[in-house]
Amino acid sequence: MRLHLAWRRNLDGFDLALAANRVAARGAALWWLGAAGPTHEAGDYLCEVDDATAERIARFGIVAVEWQGTLPDEAVAIAYPRIALLAGRAAAYPHFAYYAMALARLGFDVELIDGAAIAAGGLARCDLLVLPPGGAVWGLDAAEGVTGADTAVRDFLAGHGAALGSGGGAAYLSSGRPGWLGIAPVRPVYTHEYLSTGVGVVSVRLGADSIGFGCPPTLEMPYYHGPVFAELDRAVSSAAIFERLTMPGNLLIANPLDDEAFARAMAGQTAILRAETLRGRAVLFSPNPEMGDLVRKYIALKGYVARYLAIGGETAMAAALRHYRPLEAPSWRLILNAIHSLMLRRGPPGVAPAPPVPPQPPDPEVRLTDAAEAALQHFEIAAGAPCATLVEVLRMDLRDRLEVLRPRLAAVEAAFAALDPPAPGIRFQWAVCEAAAVGTLLASKEMSPPAEQLAEIETAIALAESWCRLAEAERHFGRVE
Repeated sequence: MRLHLAWRRNLDGFDLALAANRVAARGAALWWLGAAGPTHEAGDYLCEVDDATAERIARFGIVAVEWQGTLPDEAVAIAYPRIALLAGRAAAYPHFAYYAMALARLGFDVELIDGAAIAAGGLARCDLLVLPPGGAVWGLDAAEGVTGADTAVRDFLAGHGAALGSGGGAAYLSSGRPGWLGIAPVRPVYTHEYLSTGVGVVSVRLGADSIGFGCPPTLEMPYYHGPVFAELDRAVSSAAIFERLTMPGNLLIANPLDDEAFARAMAGQTAILRAETLRGRAVLFSPNPEMGDLVRKYIALKGYVARYLAIGGETAMAAALRHYRPLEAPSWRLILNAIHSLMLRRGPPGVAPAPPVPPQPPDPEVRLTDAAEAALQHFEIAAGAPCATLVEVLRMDLRDRLEVLRPRLAAVEAAFAALDPPAPGIRFQWAVCEAAAVGTLLASKEMSPPAEQLAEIETAIALAESWCRLAEAERHFGRVE
């Protein structure tokens, strides 16, 4: 049967994308509706499944109805992508972790890859390369200390592959500096001296591009020195422009973006860029949709909450902090749409060949849940410090989430460990993420501000929660019993 999976029937929750992508990963034909109709919205899915899979979709909590009639003209077949996520020196933790949690929550499993693996041909088994912010701004060979990674990425994109980049990753896909790929033949306003903008939460105005499906006309997200594109070549198109500065930030980097700099260099300029040239296909995010509500929450704690606490009071500010949605970040819809738009196919795709299962790393001596619990126990804030009561509210909320997470994570890890061979690549993905998160949590943070310590702890917890939900979907849809 052919099912209609509608966002409006599922309260716009990302479990819809999770279910659709896990079913597509098993070879089910999946179509993306590229325009609205009498019974559907742009961005909805059609999925061809058997009765057993339809029942599993319903038991997963997804409302789906049988599609009546033929495929509409606006239905475009999309392939489930084999995604490589850069996670080497050029995109060290937590840079790659934001994308890891977003992609897992949206239903995509990824292969974590570094410059050496790219140079050795690792992209040959992938369809999409995701480039987080970080050292890629100087080129992969330079940032990773290897030879051949830049050439391998150029060949991958000139062939069958596509790319998605944020911040420094987007700069690497543009033009104007040695080592950049030139997929988008446009030069950022600032190329080398990229700190000239700053840090904050920005509002972007979305255009008619499919990247905006299911989103309001404007959307807010963190921004960390991303490239600003003022002049566009005819081979590229603007999917969104910078509209306004929502609030400056100094989380992790004390370089707040101010109104004067925003008005001078960014207002009205391109924030999201789509490129399709002889060099390849890519979507470039100047801001950071992958950081979503998690980073926005702690930017707000250091700025908005501290400023308006006396006006709104502790109750109102506590409610505002509690209702950030790190695993349902509105800006993650842009990532989902960008990936689908880069994976359009003329016909229903088949099952992509699975990458080889990598050797499983040993379990860490300290598990993520234990490291996060220890970090929360050792966390202290001086009595009378600004926002001390609200910081304690956040700490207790994280402890509650950790208690819920612990048995869920243990259950899915046991299910994957029981497999022979021990685990598929999705388990390896988690092992690498967990090791990076634990190493960061165990490092000394005595001099870090409270907001940054809590942001670090919540990043680890949210990363585990998103992977846990992906693993639960794997079990539910039949790959892991």
